Amino acid sequence: MDSSKQPQISNRQKMKVSSLSLDKDDLRKFCDILQERANSAAEIEVSLFQKNEQTDEQFEANKQTLKASFKLNVTISGKEGEELWGSIEEVFESANFPEEVKSLYVDSEATLRVIHNYYPYNSFKISLDFTKPNIFDFSLMPSRGTPNESNIEVKGYDATWVNGVFSELKKFIDKRSSTLSTVHNHSVYDVLLWVLGFPISFWVCYKLSTPIVNVFGSSNSFATSALYLYAFVATLFMFRVLFHYLRWVCPLVEYRSKGNKMLAHRAFFAVLCIGWFGQFIYDIAKWFLKT
Repeated sequence: MDSSKQPQISNRQKMKVSSLSLDKDDLRKFCDILQERANSAAEIEVSLFQKNEQTDEQFEANKQTLKASFKLNVTISGKEGEELWGSIEEVFESANFPEEVKSLYVDSEATLRVIHNYYPYNSFKISLDFTKPNIFDFSLMPSRGTPNESNIEVKGYDATWVNGVFSELKKFIDKRSSTLSTVHNHSVYDVLLWVLGFPISFWVCYKLSTPIVNVFGSSNSFATSALYLYAFVATLFMFRVLFHYLRWVCPLVEYRSKGNKMLAHRAFFAVLCIGWFGQFIYDIAKWFLKT
């Protein structure tokens, strides 16, 4: 069985995964759904397979090979560099399954393409990227969306199969959105900077005005101006660090392991925000009431 001529793809559905949260059971269920859809693609492939000059024995053997080749092999990578490759059952039942999953990759046509040089009529590729942006990586501009390689591609000759598989996967993902995924969108930081960052920076300078004047007095205008500028810039820096921390504790595509400490981090982040922003809002309200 060899067909190096790739069939013309007339239907294709693609999407970037913009919000998803899974644990091991959810990930296994997702892979089981993929296997079911691969099985239906195998049935379509067998029905379209031409006998041509093959003998009956060769024809039946090739049809069985086609069906068997649609059994999915998945690649799971761990945070510590470990990697598992094999069938769904082998990978998820392995004692070496990583505690922290970094990525998952599935290509339904890989076996046929690599081993048999055969391109099926219908196929899909799934890539899930569970990596999180580093808190102190300032090369990542906060104004831009968080980079993530998670995506889904379904393509094929059969429009009903393509649209059905894509819709089912999209529905599965939409039901499992991650927490506060909107903070990973483009320009969210810019909006928060104008609404909260700059006002809080001015407020910090105001809170520090009394000790600054007490130390340097009104005669040393250069020192007082420099300290005000430093306080303003330092507050903006802390605001940016907190925003990076928020993106880290609420990742765009999240794998929830049993030892996941994200809930503790989210509670800590909430305490920080309530303490800092709460005092800011209290002072603003008090100022408005006085005026």
